[in-house]
Amino acid sequence: MKEVQGKVAFITGAASGIGLGLAQAFLEAGMKVVLADVRRAALDAAAAGLGPAAGRYHLMEVDVTDRARMARAADEVVKVFGKVHVLCNNAGVSGVSPMHEAGYEEWDWVLGVNLFGLINGVKSFLPKLRAHGEWAHILNTSSMAGLIPMPAPGGIYATSKFAARGFSESLRIALAGSGVGVSVLCPGLVKTGMMQTGAELSPVPADADGPSPFGAGVNMLDAGVEPIVIGRRALQGISANEAYILTHGEFRDELAEVFEEILDAFPPAPGPEAAARLAMENGRRQTVAEAKASLKQAS
Repeated sequence: MKEVQGKVAFITGAASGIGLGLAQAFLEAGMKVVLADVRRAALDAAAAGLGPAAGRYHLMEVDVTDRARMARAADEVVKVFGKVHVLCNNAGVSGVSPMHEAGYEEWDWVLGVNLFGLINGVKSFLPKLRAHGEWAHILNTSSMAGLIPMPAPGGIYATSKFAARGFSESLRIALAGSGVGVSVLCPGLVKTGMMQTGAELSPVPADADGPSPFGAGVNMLDAGVEPIVIGRRALQGISANEAYILTHGEFRDELAEVFEEILDAFPPAPGPEAAARLAMENGRRQTVAEAKASLKQAS
């Protein structure tokens, strides 16, 4: 477990929901936090409720799809707090249209925030995370929708979150031994206004009477977990360098069914003609196994 007191975190999408829960949990643990969000008014409102944390947080208006702004944000964090140890790529939006009906503009918007926002964060902040020689970590917020399919209108969102999961797993292996850990956060329902905020920010109009991926009558603000609970669990996972940070135990059986369906789809064991393929795959598996072993020793 890593000592987090006094460490510096940069959190996107931090004005509300999970991002604000992360900020609250980090401040609670004695960390310094930069809260970044595209909505300045929401940032100011969030700051009003942070309590006695004067001098330990900084607000920053940032659009994660703006690569030049993200680069400046990384410089600003170092200017304000001297270092940055934890990057939380948390900003996310949900689509408003069924995926089979959505236009390119909506696909570009959701993937631009939910996937390329992560990429932009890593490209901008990884050099800063490595520069000080202390432990550092990247937390990418995916979702249970990155592990299981979502009905309409959640298909675009699920596509982006599956991508966030794959990005995070591969990045974790790529950075093994570098001193920078990577975790992917996959929560279920949380008390956030993400769907309402997404509808407000969406480049296409939302259908207020359209279907909900959670079924009729389900409100995230009523049914979800408190964001600070997710923040505390995420901090635990970060300090232990967990690959997956899961928060909602009710999904275990459903996820097991998904994996069983995948395993059942495999053909019988490969025959002798697969020897060359297996040789190549064994090399890849060995590389991944060595990376995972080094991660386990470092945790």
